[in-house]
Amino acid sequence: MPINNYLHKQYLILNIINHLGPISRTELSLLTDYRPASVSAIVKDLLDQRLILETGQSSTGQGRKRTLLEVNNEHLCAIGISFSSKHITYIVSQVNGVILYQTMSPLLPGSPKEELIQKILAKVSGLLDMFGNKKLVGIGISDPPYDPAVYQQTDSLIANYTHFNSWVHKQLKSQLEALSGLPVQTYSGVTMPAMAEQRFGVAKGVQNFICIELSNGIGASICCNGMPVGGEHGKAAELGHTVIDYSVTNQKLCYCGKPGCVETSTAFPALAAKISGALNQGVLSVLKSYQDLSDGITIQAIRWALDKEDQMCMYYVKDIAIRLGVAIANAVNLLNPKLVVLYGFMLELGDFFLRHLESSIRENVFAPLKDFEIRTSNSTETLFSLGAVAEIFSFYFKQENYRWVYQLQPESPDEKVIAQDTP
Repeated sequence: MPINNYLHKQYLILNIINHLGPISRTELSLLTDYRPASVSAIVKDLLDQRLILETGQSSTGQGRKRTLLEVNNEHLCAIGISFSSKHITYIVSQVNGVILYQTMSPLLPGSPKEELIQKILAKVSGLLDMFGNKKLVGIGISDPPYDPAVYQQTDSLIANYTHFNSWVHKQLKSQLEALSGLPVQTYSGVTMPAMAEQRFGVAKGVQNFICIELSNGIGASICCNGMPVGGEHGKAAELGHTVIDYSVTNQKLCYCGKPGCVETSTAFPALAAKISGALNQGVLSVLKSYQDLSDGITIQAIRWALDKEDQMCMYYVKDIAIRLGVAIANAVNLLNPKLVVLYGFMLELGDFFLRHLESSIRENVFAPLKDFEIRTSNSTETLFSLGAVAEIFSFYFKQENYRWVYQLQPESPDEKVIAQDTP
């Protein structure tokens, strides 16, 4: 449905408040060039709908204090759903990224699609009841990222694909919409980490950055000029399948069919295999006294050994970090980001790993491109469901139509004096 002039003004003011709030009616009038009476009328409507709140007062040093407005964080919420190889994660998040509810349900191999749909519908129905006093604006679903650790040569539901099977688009989406009465959107997992970090995380306010996954696979998520980059088929940023070591003969092929892939030599399975092989060959290591290796070499076991300065583990972790650094530096050279965000369970290797990783990245970046930051994510467990929530809120605010608003820079605390409301 086309947006009429009044709705356009309402969305514009809502987006400005969302991005720049707390902000006064006077500032809204100056930014939009709308008459103060028009701004006041629109603000009243937004207040009546509980989309915004009056939260405080500011003083310019002259005249009376101005009442400040901001988005009603505690009222506006969305549901995020993401799939992994083993779990379905559900979250309910406020518009500011505060997670009010989070749970995981097991995703068993071979589960019939119809059975899974019914379980998801039942879970979402419970969430609708639980948060009936909130304004739920939509449901976002992130597809499962590919997990090489569960690679199977079958067309199963939980493995061997990076994007949704048709059942999500054709069955689950429509049934969720019918159940909830809310818009339901599905998104490629490629862009979810970038969207989560840009809206809620360590990349908030950054227009050009890349997120690097360090886990059973090596992946990336790109944000360029404030926009996620999915590529022609939603498969962009396959950093793990770029070749960095083609010269070694008789090396193991990656499951993608090529030798020398980043993922083959730097993802966690490669690290675990190298350490396990060294142990089997009799290399001395404190790991031989680790309490439980019955499930193989775990990230926790390696971190334990690193904390004890185990030479063998330090050697292989440093080698992995250097190789990863070369690959990430290649991505930096190609994209010239302001920020690199690291996420994934390999971060549990700790400071020793991160120190050598950052050193390798910076040593291999082209000198004119060295002015960038490296940060670690705070939301690894919920990154994909938070990304889906971020996209749902963008859809709700119709941010695509008001992208220029998000190029504006908020005033610093020193430029705006804010006082709490007084009775």
